[in-house]
Amino acid sequence: MRMLKKPLPSHTSRRAALVLAAMLLTGIAGQSAIAQDPKPDAMVAFPPTEKITLTALPRVTPEGNTARIEVRYEKGHELPSAIPLRLAGGSIALRQDPRNPDVFFAEVPFDFDAFVAEQARRKEQAFELDKQPVFRGREIVDHRPVAFIDPDRLVRLIREGAPIDVPEDVTDGVAALVSTPHSLMVVHPRVVEDRERTFDACSGKGNPTGVWTFNRLMTDMANQPLTGIHPAEFVERWLKSWLDTQNVNTFDIDKRPEMFDQVLKFWPRDSKGRLDLKQSPMRLLAIVNRLDLRKNLVYGGGSAGEGRFVFGVMRRHEDGSCDVMPFTVILEYGVPLNKCEDVRTYAKKWKDLDSLLLGSSAYNAALQNLTDVFATANAAPDKPNGSAINQVRTNENALDPLWELREFHLGATPGQLETASTELTPHRATYNPTPLPHTTTLLADFINLNEADILANTYDVPDLFMGQPFLTGAALNPDTSASSVWDHPLVTNNDARHMMSLNTCDSCHGGETQTKFLHVEPRNMGFQAALSRFLVGDPGSVTAPGTFTMPDPVSGVPRTFGDLLHRQADLDALVGSSCDAGGLAEALSSPVAAPRTH
Repeated sequence: MRMLKKPLPSHTSRRAALVLAAMLLTGIAGQSAIAQDPKPDAMVAFPPTEKITLTALPRVTPEGNTARIEVRYEKGHELPSAIPLRLAGGSIALRQDPRNPDVFFAEVPFDFDAFVAEQARRKEQAFELDKQPVFRGREIVDHRPVAFIDPDRLVRLIREGAPIDVPEDVTDGVAALVSTPHSLMVVHPRVVEDRERTFDACSGKGNPTGVWTFNRLMTDMANQPLTGIHPAEFVERWLKSWLDTQNVNTFDIDKRPEMFDQVLKFWPRDSKGRLDLKQSPMRLLAIVNRLDLRKNLVYGGGSAGEGRFVFGVMRRHEDGSCDVMPFTVILEYGVPLNKCEDVRTYAKKWKDLDSLLLGSSAYNAALQNLTDVFATANAAPDKPNGSAINQVRTNENALDPLWELREFHLGATPGQLETASTELTPHRATYNPTPLPHTTTLLADFINLNEADILANTYDVPDLFMGQPFLTGAALNPDTSASSVWDHPLVTNNDARHMMSLNTCDSCHGGETQTKFLHVEPRNMGFQAALSRFLVGDPGSVTAPGTFTMPDPVSGVPRTFGDLLHRQADLDALVGSSCDAGGLAEALSSPVAAPRTH
């Protein structure tokens, strides 16, 4: 079973989803208002909240509820009369206030003691820490002190049974409390060159069957005992797809015959002529925690985000020597957890890596325990091959001077990796008019019609738009100039244009972030992979560490980025809040996750 990529984007599809939610609430079990548990791959996008209010009940109800919660949604959206929520103790429904259709309420189990403790912790942080970055989507728009509700006032309001307004920022995470090198973007050579878990065919160092080797990961993905597919044949079939023109969503993806000369030609083979995966020319660059890509579990159909392995493809020569190539392969796995407490516990284990010496035997063993959750064979029995892989992506200009990103999914042909559309990216040659003549308004129509959803980060780029193929196959990127951003003179809101463009593969890896297509650079042995400024900011920045500022390629207004800071704050928010306290409030205030990023 494959997770839906993102929430439904258009007002029409959103309305249909909300009607479905209402049917779930009223159709089964004698018109019961208690929601049935939604399927794991269901995802409903609700509007942003304007206000959340908690009121402590005078006594615990027979159902175990301790609070009345009121949620005021943003005006101007069609909503059902009840909204299903998945909580730790079961399912419950937010009911619409008949006097105010934008307000929903319910009695819920809420851990007030945990919430007071969370706010007390935040109060201490506010006095001890500098201002923290504030994000809109992936852009830093401000720096503010850590927000909190005064715990003494909070205790008094709870005792009095008085309403407690819960601002969104009192559940935000604190970036400074998470170590990126330990818990988010692991690139240290003592980890990615671990002699027990990795192998480098070019140096001959390591364990050819180690758990973080390309050999082991692809063997587990092919899962021969389940599929009958030999892993070497699985890998070669995938790589040979570059040798023929592919067609995805009616768009041709041109063949790149250099795949043979640059990669396959000198790959050692076994006695049966199959690729020797133990000698894979793949050098591990990074192990990446992307829990920030999780979907909201409280509204149902959530997920725990992703875990990733990034490899650099090496150019082997006949004499056995190797060169670093501008070519990366990213294995992007869904973390197969879908209960709030399980996800929070898993996230805490990532955060706990901060306390271990980076690259020590204890650290590497603890990290393996986390990657085993998603990377081993049969980690996701309901998905193709029993593999938790969501997609495989490649970024390269080693096979052609034009940078290209490709995406591959399991499932179209049973058990095999097949070329798929590249998420969130329209087909450039047909629909991006810069620098081409403005022969179509389709791009402008898409941005203008979906402006609100784009600004809320709840949109998708569909296969078809206005009846025409829209979502691309491969994403091509000529350079990092303005020609690699998405623009049209008829776009009415440049912020929407910017956010949509930033979420595309080619512009995120290009002109919107001044990146030369790779956020994680290939490396030589003994060295650490270099990371893009979009991730880590300008080196040595004193005024705003971890950030960098550039002009918007279209309007010229300053845009500030620091994507790893966003991921730090997100991880802290996840581990620092109980699912029945601040975590619940945070989930209700952020009902959907941002679109998948690259």
